[in-house]
Amino acid sequence: MTTDTPLKKARDLSKAQSRARLIDAAATSIHRHGLRGATIGEIQAISNLSRGMINLHFKSKENLLLAVAEHLANAYDAHMEQAINAAGSDPKAQLLALFRADLDPNILNSRDVSIWFSFRAEGHTNPQFQTCIGTRSGHFARLLKGICKALTPIPHHPVNAPALAASALVSLLEGIWTDFHLNPDNFNREEALQTCLYVADRLFADQLQGQ
Repeated sequence: MTTDTPLKKARDLSKAQSRARLIDAAATSIHRHGLRGATIGEIQAISNLSRGMINLHFKSKENLLLAVAEHLANAYDAHMEQAINAAGSDPKAQLLALFRADLDPNILNSRDVSIWFSFRAEGHTNPQFQTCIGTRSGHFARLLKGICKALTPIPHHPVNAPALAASALVSLLEGIWTDFHLNPDNFNREEALQTCLYVADRLFADQLQGQ
């Protein structure tokens, strides 16, 4: 069995750092100019890395942009997973944790949200972009549907009630993100949270009564 030498470890770390710098630089460029306006030249200038490094790590600008979308999606999924796990097994607590996590400034901030919407505006140009930024499927959708299923037991509700409830909440959260994107200076996080709780109380009245 072989072991990594200190030199190899240092090289691997350097590669990982360079890759992360390029992703962050591309994200900054998208934030400033949108997806189409993010140029290789500016990404080089922001990262202080050569075009050769971009080619080494990503082969193309398209792959680098995809890496930005994947990075945002993975960070979001990890954030939501951590929040829901910390809430324990009670679906009511999990739903509250999901709302709070979705409104967390570490997730809902002008830079990241503008990048999300840039990808959404161009999602039709690359199906892989859509896979990363879509909210109707994927990890977040599964988490939300699981909570909705726990809060709408089938004996007391139509079979499709959990899916409909999850769809309603996704639409609500997407609307809140759009409101933040359009009106960041006037956005009120506490009011947004209360709006989420108001809607949830009516979707799951039997389960959330007294919460």
